Amino acid sequence: MLIGHEKIIADLKNLAEKKQLSHGYIFFGPSMVGKRTAAMHFANYLETGEFSEPKILSDMLLIEPDEKGTLGIDAVRQLKAFLWQKPNVSARRIAIVDGGELMTPEAQNALLKIAEEPPQSSLLILVTSDIEGLLPTISSRLQRIYFGTVPSKSISEWLVKEYKCTQKVAEDLLKKSAGKPGLAHALKYDEGLQSSLKLAETLLKLSEERRRDFIKKLLDDEEFDSAKFLDAMILILASDDLTEKNKIMRWHKFLALRHDVAYFNLNPKLQLENLLS
Repeated sequence: MLIGHEKIIADLKNLAEKKQLSHGYIFFGPSMVGKRTAAMHFANYLETGEFSEPKILSDMLLIEPDEKGTLGIDAVRQLKAFLWQKPNVSARRIAIVDGGELMTPEAQNALLKIAEEPPQSSLLILVTSDIEGLLPTISSRLQRIYFGTVPSKSISEWLVKEYKCTQKVAEDLLKKSAGKPGLAHALKYDEGLQSSLKLAETLLKLSEERRRDFIKKLLDDEEFDSAKFLDAMILILASDDLTEKNKIMRWHKFLALRHDVAYFNLNPKLQLENLLS
């Protein structure tokens, strides 16, 4: 279910009805505010006329990062093969790339060629929480739509109605999720994220010297998921006041590390120690 973003939804529907849609869009903004959900709902709208969660669509392809958090060139080749076919039901074949900033350089260059000469009946939607992670040439060829945080009232009503949360629980989730309905839901139901967030919060409270020992213990654990831990760190840092330059820089550095660990043989211990010092 999509929470908020009524103006964006209305504009997309209006463009579709007038047959004035662009060949491609970038849905960007904070994580967990509904960008991917909006893209999926819109694909369903174009094929079925209903702006809702799709079940099975013949003219939509969703590309996601693999288990290592990467989006490689093979995924883009699959996307290209899909878009170059004619639609079965919808007026457009829609390819949605979730986590666009996690594409490898090779994948981004391959995607750029598609964005430069797209098939007439195609629609490409890149979903990203870090638009700076995309090549400027890609950003310039696709129309950008910003998804901001969602009003607290909308999220609270959703939690109470859909998940039967008490008002007290809903208010607590609102404080921690900072206008992100997806995060509010994950904080309540995703045990893996809950565990990673606790570890990240503990690490940030430690002194620099104690952080080194803590990081070593984390990485010695064979079940430790460094990618999910970095996701938790990014979420915590993003909830800070990002108007301060040093906090913005640290947040971007963690985003870059999250990107790099997916592609390169890095030493996570050294990288984390450097970022947290």
